[in-house]
Amino acid sequence: MRLELERRILEIVKQRSRNGMIQSELWGILGVDNREGSRAVLSLVRKGLIRRDQIIYKGRKTYVLKYTPEKLERVNLKINLNPVVKIPCFICKELHKCGTGGFFNPYKCGLLTYFLLSNSEE
Repeated sequence: MRLELERRILEIVKQRSRNGMIQSELWGILGVDNREGSRAVLSLVRKGLIRRDQIIYKGRKTYVLKYTPEKLERVNLKINLNPVVKIPCFICKELHKCGTGGFFNPYKCGLLTYFLLSNSEE
């Protein structure tokens, strides 16, 4: 039943794709309660089929539903971690004991100080 409701919502929102559909009016058209309808709408939003924009309508907060036919494409990012891996803290045997005010302290660490000073020109 939920898939049927989602299909009906998508059809109605597609028909009114130019200006969108007020979510609270959609419940009256479909004859469903707010809770049931909201679950179906959120499912469509997660699937990327509709967009939900918050507005004030007749003095109340509601949403405008708009059909989004374009599919989101997967983005591949390549991140170079080589500079981060060189930080001496990553290979320090005392890292679990290190902390402000302790014997092992980042403010007093010679390796960290040397690393920061030598890489500050880059």
